[in-house]
Amino acid sequence: MSENKKNTPLSILLWMLQGMIIGIGAILPGVSGGTLCYAFGMYDYIIEVLSNPIKGIKKHWFMLIFFVLGGGLGFIGFSGLTAALLEWNEPVVLCVFVGLIIGTLPELWRDSGERGRSRGSIISLVISFVAIAALFYLCENAWSITIPENTLGFAICGVIWGLSFIVPGFSSSTLLLFFGIYEAMSKGISNLDFSVVIPLGISMLVILLAFSRVMKLVFEKFHSIASHCIFGFVLATTLMILTKDCIIQSLSVPNVLIYLVCIICGGAVGFFFTVLCDKLKAKAEGNDNQQSK
Repeated sequence: MSENKKNTPLSILLWMLQGMIIGIGAILPGVSGGTLCYAFGMYDYIIEVLSNPIKGIKKHWFMLIFFVLGGGLGFIGFSGLTAALLEWNEPVVLCVFVGLIIGTLPELWRDSGERGRSRGSIISLVISFVAIAALFYLCENAWSITIPENTLGFAICGVIWGLSFIVPGFSSSTLLLFFGIYEAMSKGISNLDFSVVIPLGISMLVILLAFSRVMKLVFEKFHSIASHCIFGFVLATTLMILTKDCIIQSLSVPNVLIYLVCIICGGAVGFFFTVLCDKLKAKAEGNDNQQSK
């Protein structure tokens, strides 16, 4: 989407569909809103608007209206379904989410090495994986840390949500699921519970405005190291979800087979989705190049 791209009905529909897919992806554990924004070619626009709101909104206001509208519909509409599925059978749903993460790994690995892989990049991946896995283990077993279901807790949710939109590969839902507040947050969003939505929305907006410019500079100057750190984080969160008590305690021969099928199916969907995003991004870039000639 370039500056001279006409605001046709097809463009408006595309912006809304992109927003809806990103909104749905953001609520799904294992899927990063920032990654989807990047895949759809929206990441630079969003960072530009957040880094300089006055100039960015003036430049992209028409596109943002429909993109944000679509994102809100996808985010709010899908949150209730996700909460209901977790109530129905948490281990099965978690295994599907693990599959979704695994399906996106090839694309994340390719993106992380887009500007080369140095020894420092690999070291950053290993350190990130070990540090996050150890932190999660201590939080769940030694410290028993959970996020409370109150105003402060939902404000923390907003902080984590904000980070997921400016750090591609960072899945906020995965982290919130691990800390035990995901289901309560999803229900609150789907029911438009203001005690959930207001603290979450305010803290998310603060994080987006405060850190978008910082992340832009980090990825411009240290793209390979930062991307590999995120890849290590994704691997660690995947492992910790797969070893949650509800899955481990329910293991049996029939359940193992069911969980494997769920992981494989989720992986296929995740991989297909990243391929689709790649094709859409390539098509959009091709259209922009033709218009610029």
